[in-house]
Parts: sequence; C-alpha cells; structure tokens
Amino acid sequence: MQSDIYGNVPSIVIDVHETGGKGMNAVKHLMSILDKENVRYVIKKIPIGDVLGPEGVVVERKTVNDLVNTLKGSSSGVPRLTRQLDALLQYEKPYVLIENILAIRRNPMKGCIYVPFSTKRTKNKPFFVTMERASFIHPSSLDALIASIEERGIGVLRGFNAMHSAGLLFGVLSSEEALREKKGQRLPVIRTRKGSGNQNESQEFFIAGLPRINVVRAKELLEKYGTPYETLMRVDEWGDIPGIGAKTIAAAKKILFSQYVTEDHDSAKKTDG
Repeated sequence: MQSDIYGNVPSIVIDVHETGGKGMNAVKHLMSILDKENVRYVIKKIPIGDVLGPEGVVVERKTVNDLVNTLKGSSSGVPRLTRQLDALLQYEKPYVLIENILAIRRNPMKGCIYVPFSTKRTKNKPFFVTMERASFIHPSSLDALIASIEERGIGVLRGFNAMHSAGLLFGVLSSEEALREKKGQRLPVIRTRKGSGNQNESQEFFIAGLPRINVVRAKELLEKYGTPYETLMRVDEWGDIPGIGAKTIAAAKKILFSQYVTEDHDSAKKTDG
C-alpha cells in the first residue's frame, strides 16, 4: 500500500466506482465519517468488493434494488452475484451491506415489496409522506437470497438508509482498526492471503483453502473436530455447523476426491486424442 509524503499508510481502501454520481450512498457518508475521525483512506479501483479494511475485511455494497434485479432472472444477474460472493470469500472477513433493506414494506399477499425512495414531512403537521416503488418479488424470495449469502459464511449488514448503513460500515471497520492497533500493522490488501504464522494460523489457512470456506468457517470446523485431519475425514458432518450447507460440503468433497492432473499428463492426453 502506497504511503503519503509523511510515511502514513491508508487504513481503508474505497473503490472509485462508489464515489461517483450526485446521490449520497453509504460509502460517501462513510468517507465523511472517516474524514471527521481522521482515519486515513485511499480511493482507487479494486477488483473485489467496494470497501477494504484492515485484518482481511471486505465489504460489498448492495441496495435492495440490486438484489431484486438479481432475483428477476436477468441473464447476467445471478451469475454476477455468484462471482462476487465467490470473490469475497478470498478475504478473511467478508460482508455484504444491504443499504435499505430495513426500510422496505413487505406485502406477502400481493407477492411484492415496496422500496421507499423519498420521504418528506408535511408542513406544520406530525406526518410524513413517503414515495415507494413496488417490486414484484415475493418477500420470502428476498429473504431466501439473503439467507443463502449468510450460509456461505458472509456477514450481512442490514441498513435502513445510506446514513445508517455508513454507520454500520464504520462500526465494522473501526472495530477492525482497534484490533489492528493491538496486533500490529495488518493493513488492507487488494487480495488477502493469510501467511503462515503460528500453528493455529497455519491450520486455519489450510482449511480455508477449500472452496466456500473462509477463516471464520475454518475456525468453527477446527474447534469442532480438533485437527485438520479429523476435519477432512468428517466432511460429511459439516452440515452440523450452522451456515454450512450441502453446496459447501459438495464443493469441498470435489476438491478432496478429484484426481490431481499435471499439465504434462493433460497435454499427453490431448496429443493421444
């Protein structure tokens, strides 16, 4: 990470795409909070996530409309979200921030949700007028999508509006900042990879190398089964841990039981064919 002329290194990295446009989103409000708190950050294009923090924190910002568009089944919606979630799991502490999920109204009878986009207080009266946009996605479908994100070991931050969401972001980043001050200079990187330190860290890193398993999940597995060997031998029992589902188990078993093929061997098979 590049330092300034005084040798100070940014604690947080913000994706440049989150800073454009006229509207205020959670990341722009976060920048104001960071400025006020004198927390150093840098704005640049990053390939994974929208905000990177110390100790392997990554946050992807989504609005309810983003998730609704995914559920509507566009040709690129679901694959794009899947790729984003897969990428987040390269980091040790992944989060998805849903910016206005707490502000929506749900109507299961009509199979839709109402997403507010403007609220005004009536003059001299204790009433508020809210403009909403109807999205015909069943509330249970939205809940299932959010639950599937959490099942993969990704934390979900539920925001009311942009300002509230910025506070949630700052809470996650500032807690990690405090942790960094205790442990030493572990600053954000574009793609985090936990180095081999003590034995526990090496074991966590080994298990976290499996697909859909981040360091948080690796710790839970090791705490339950004791050793990496026992963890791998009992892969069929991973479903006993909340948040680990059949897809995670299947992905791990595919890696564990697939034949390793060298490039030379693969080239020889193509030549013979």
